[in-house]
Amino acid sequence: MTIRVRGTTAAVALAAVVAGAVTAGGGAAPARAVETDATLRYACAFPSGTSRAVDVRVRAGFPAGGTAGEPVRPGRATVTATIPADAVAAAGLPPDAASVAGTAALAVAAAQNGTSAPVTWAGLAAPAVPLAEGADLVLEASGDVPPVTPAAAGDLVFTAAALTLNLDPRDAAGRTPEGAEPVAVTCEPAEGRDVALATVPVRPGAPAAGPGASAAPARDAPAAPRAAAPPAEEPPGETPEECGTYEGPDTTWMSGCIYLSGFSNVTKLDGATIVNDPEFADPALTNVIYKITSTGAELRQRFVSPLRSRSTFLTFGLMPTTATMELTQAPLKPGEPVYGSVEAITDLQTGVQTVNAHMKMSIRIYDVTVKGTPLDVGDRCRTEVPADLRLTGKMTNILEGGVLDGTFAIPPFAGCGAAEDLDPLFSGTVSGPENLLRVTLGATCIPFAEISCPPVLPEPSRSGAAATG
Repeated sequence: MTIRVRGTTAAVALAAVVAGAVTAGGGAAPARAVETDATLRYACAFPSGTSRAVDVRVRAGFPAGGTAGEPVRPGRATVTATIPADAVAAAGLPPDAASVAGTAALAVAAAQNGTSAPVTWAGLAAPAVPLAEGADLVLEASGDVPPVTPAAAGDLVFTAAALTLNLDPRDAAGRTPEGAEPVAVTCEPAEGRDVALATVPVRPGAPAAGPGASAAPARDAPAAPRAAAPPAEEPPGETPEECGTYEGPDTTWMSGCIYLSGFSNVTKLDGATIVNDPEFADPALTNVIYKITSTGAELRQRFVSPLRSRSTFLTFGLMPTTATMELTQAPLKPGEPVYGSVEAITDLQTGVQTVNAHMKMSIRIYDVTVKGTPLDVGDRCRTEVPADLRLTGKMTNILEGGVLDGTFAIPPFAGCGAAEDLDPLFSGTVSGPENLLRVTLGATCIPFAEISCPPVLPEPSRSGAAATG
């Protein structure tokens, strides 16, 4: 068996709102939390090529005990980095920088019974602190961190490893100076080894399907044996081969994949169709790439294949018309590699993210019947231009999923009709503004870290994209 890491990861994550302690089994009272407060010494490399020693204080709460098969949830973590004055001067900050905000990502290993699984406390946010000539810079970054689910009994040991700091300069008005970019500082433990933060004893859980090692095996180690699942259970499935094949423009972007589902209303027809309907066809996978920013995260997405669904509407309120709808993604700008663009901005007070998404989809209609009689619309019946979709929502963590919605206009149709021009029919009955689209995002599968994999198709939400935090 393996340690299964749920939630955000190293290079992925944002500030997730995950809290609470593991409850002891058998109806026992919740275990009392154990607070960790460790001061560590790191060797940090600055863009100027200089290396400096930086003192880092790590504070976090851990449950006093856990149960195999249940999440062990650390509490809110705070990483305080004290950057020496000479290192601040050599950091390459703009001359008009009056203060510095930033984010921190601390790599943590969760080890059990001789093997370990990586998880990163990323997206820890630091409010802006003033810059003073000749003074050290003290950044205090805080946020909620992902849980770890041990698969077996035994001590679960958390150790701190590499640290990445992103220094975000601000001018006297609190804005990022024009043309300025965050300064990335990479740090390794000065002693050359990871430093233990906490040990959580894990008791046995419910009987598992079969025996196995309790932690993730090394990359080259043979897989632990597993007993076959009971016949009544469905196999868990595997991560699709296409997952994570969408590459970012540089190494600051990480890759993963999700499934999404949803509803789209067609206002003129007074009806709705399911988006990515698994009852009609295999659901389309969505590849994503993402990177941490000073305010949250930036993501891009691209569907691996078109989204298809089949629905019946009452045309003109009385004729049952059934058609297959196919949505094919188009680049946001012709000839450019960016398809879907997503921005997640984290409220540092509440931890809730405001998410805005933008994509363009060409809508094709085919396999049409009217009152059961086929209507030959040809194979080129689609919108003249792609529909422009802008969705928004609030959620605790874009990588753990949530709901986005918005309204969009369906453009006029062209190329419809094999024997006659049916463009006016479809443009008149389907095209128009104020069509609601509500999309439910599943958790992001991160293949390299085996987090939230394989991706799961979520149930489409019928409620709005309200904040979940």
